[in-house]
Amino acid sequence: MHNQRALIQQHHEDAKRAMRDGRPRDAHQHCLSILKRDQTHADAWFICGVIAAGNGLISKAVEIQRKAISLAPQNTEYLAELGKQLVALGEMQEALQQARLALDLNPSDLPTLNTLGAVMSHAGEHEEAIRCYQRAEQLLAQKNQGETRPPLTWQADLYFNLATSLGFAGEVQAAERAYEKTIELEPRRYQAHAALAQLRRQTPENNHLDRLLSLRSGAESALEQLHLGHALAKEYEDLGDFEQAMASLQWAKSRQAGEVEYRWQEDAALFDRITTVFDKEFFKGGKSTTDGCGNSEPIFIVGMPRTGTTLVERILASHSDVYAAGELQNFPLQVKRMTSAESPGVINIETLEKSLHLDKAALGQAYVDSTRPRTGHSAHFIDKLPINFMYLGLIHQALPNAKLVCLRRDPMDTCLSNYRQLFGAKFKYYYYSYDLMDCGRYYLQFDKLMRHWHTVMPGLIHEVQYEELIAEPERLSRELVAFCGLHWEPECLEFHTRQGSVATPSATQVRQPIYNSSVNRWRRYGNTMQPLYELLSSAGCYP
Repeated sequence: MHNQRALIQQHHEDAKRAMRDGRPRDAHQHCLSILKRDQTHADAWFICGVIAAGNGLISKAVEIQRKAISLAPQNTEYLAELGKQLVALGEMQEALQQARLALDLNPSDLPTLNTLGAVMSHAGEHEEAIRCYQRAEQLLAQKNQGETRPPLTWQADLYFNLATSLGFAGEVQAAERAYEKTIELEPRRYQAHAALAQLRRQTPENNHLDRLLSLRSGAESALEQLHLGHALAKEYEDLGDFEQAMASLQWAKSRQAGEVEYRWQEDAALFDRITTVFDKEFFKGGKSTTDGCGNSEPIFIVGMPRTGTTLVERILASHSDVYAAGELQNFPLQVKRMTSAESPGVINIETLEKSLHLDKAALGQAYVDSTRPRTGHSAHFIDKLPINFMYLGLIHQALPNAKLVCLRRDPMDTCLSNYRQLFGAKFKYYYYSYDLMDCGRYYLQFDKLMRHWHTVMPGLIHEVQYEELIAEPERLSRELVAFCGLHWEPECLEFHTRQGSVATPSATQVRQPIYNSSVNRWRRYGNTMQPLYELLSSAGCYP
């Protein structure tokens, strides 16, 4: 028996060493050897779960982590890892539950606190995330005074995560300090440079151009080039050098565009299929108003990204009956889950066609349930995922009492704002943003689809024109509030004074009063915009 315990212990040490050395296959073999001898070895299960997640087997990883937790329910590392994998599955409600269980156990392990912060951040609970990161920062300071310091990369991850949540929470100066600490630890953390440039408007007296230019020759990968180029473009634009800003954007995106090989024809086929499936005849069947879930809480704000969706969200969320739940992935994920479509990604032709056969009431209820406990404490909540514009027909069927709001903006400014934006590099639905002309082609498909929705669902979508909202904020805000079935509250025009986090790239801008400096921004870029203008003009966007 003693020899058996010693053998298990040796396999355990070897498994942990293999994981540290980046040899998950060897670690897996050691864990299997342990479990052949002892099925109650919680850490062997835990390591197997981490390996499964690393191989992309997220559902399997969750199953394994539940086994580990059943054997060691007080282990905060296991709870944090389960929360992390539940986030990857889009199960935000349970992810938060697991993370809060772990926090109640008062973890003192630095990586665990970092993971818990990431879970909170992904779930939109940035204030809770900040508390996790700051607790980890305090522990890190104690270790730096005595014990062996954690690796610099790990420390840089912590400060980067802290800075991100601070930025969403509107604590700009603290976020700047945390990003600078990240860069101090890892000068070539290009993602931190890009995020730092976005936090505020750069000035001739206070900018990072010299540092950014010194790093340009060291950008080795497409992603490094993407982040560094966007940082340069933002700072050049702030300083009024639009020629260099555009050159930096083109340099930033060139390699990444080559790697992702975006084909606009594939998106065009998807858009065309949406209009074919959800045609007039389909809606004449009455399903869009009789078969759905009766819940009236959701307000969906959709549109092309960077067109004022966050501004409208903040206006509505300043109402006492409305809560801003953020850019929820919940509706597309529920459709994907309920259709059991095998195609990659959440929005594709297979998923779309299978969605026609879903129980629409069940879909609507599953969506609402999936937003709890983040929602349910106010009469209405806002779901501000821009790309939900593809699902408006299905959303109306599933939730006929939900309010649908779409933002529109000048076509040229829309395309430029999407080109200027650094979206998640792995989010394939924004691959069009790597080329300015592809932004134009995508916009034309969006415009065509929105006109289709107005035809087949007349009067159900309230469009807000960004430029009109900027020019006449009170009139447009009153119309918006009335469309949502709400009484007017003056606080809706004081949105910039509201506290709380904003999980969007516009987090800094929406804490300012309404401004018009983004209107006709495209004209500042001169002749580089001419090909795009000709494309949009030829399609009828301009007279």
